[in-house]
Amino acid sequence: MRKTSSLKKLNNRRKIVASTPKATRPKSRSARRAQSSVKGLRSEIRLRHFGAKQPKARRKLKTERRQVAGLSSKVIRKPPKTQFDTRKAISANPLRLASIRQYEAAVRLLYAQNFQKAKSAFEKLIQTFGEDKEVLERAKSHLRLCEQRIARKPPAPRTVEDLYNAAVALMNEGKYQESIEHLNKALKNSPDCDYVLYALAASHCLTGNFDGALSNLKSAITLKPENRFLAQHDYDFEPLTQDSRFISIVFPERAIAPPQ
Repeated sequence: MRKTSSLKKLNNRRKIVASTPKATRPKSRSARRAQSSVKGLRSEIRLRHFGAKQPKARRKLKTERRQVAGLSSKVIRKPPKTQFDTRKAISANPLRLASIRQYEAAVRLLYAQNFQKAKSAFEKLIQTFGEDKEVLERAKSHLRLCEQRIARKPPAPRTVEDLYNAAVALMNEGKYQESIEHLNKALKNSPDCDYVLYALAASHCLTGNFDGALSNLKSAITLKPENRFLAQHDYDFEPLTQDSRFISIVFPERAIAPPQ
């Protein structure tokens, strides 16, 4: 039974081999090897081609998914339009525009250290635009700063220059007695300071102390003759223009020579 089954298998193989076309049947071992190598090369090329295309498609799909995810996240994360446009609000509210302009003008006075005018500007702003809470709070804080600066006393002048500058400022304000006190303090530190003597002479003349004015003016011209030309055109010595002593000091060429 075994021999008959083996013979049947052999006959079947021969029939299969005989039924195959001659072109596909390799005749020798070398031909079979060549055919197998060609088949392997083709399969390898197909695999490479398929493997090269497949990652590209996957990458494209991933990028598309990322773009979609990013777009959705942007759409979700975008805040609603709730921001307040101050320009439109100011243009729509002329009263607020006027309050802001007045506030800016007061702040400029504050930065210029003109504290008295800034104080009055902030007070007017608070009275006029008391309903605007934002401007009102800022104006009140700046007003307190102005009041502090006005109440703060400046340091006492010590040097000759400081005393002289303070005396001139007091003269311009019409405070002649205080100006004379500062000039006398300056003379104690520097008795031969011609411009201090000249300012002291002008202060005495404005207060009606003509003797003190002529004495100090004569000393100032003696120390520096250029002070004579200043006194000729200085309106502070106008009360002495007809005084013969003043004429002899300031206009010596006009003085009448005594008879021989």
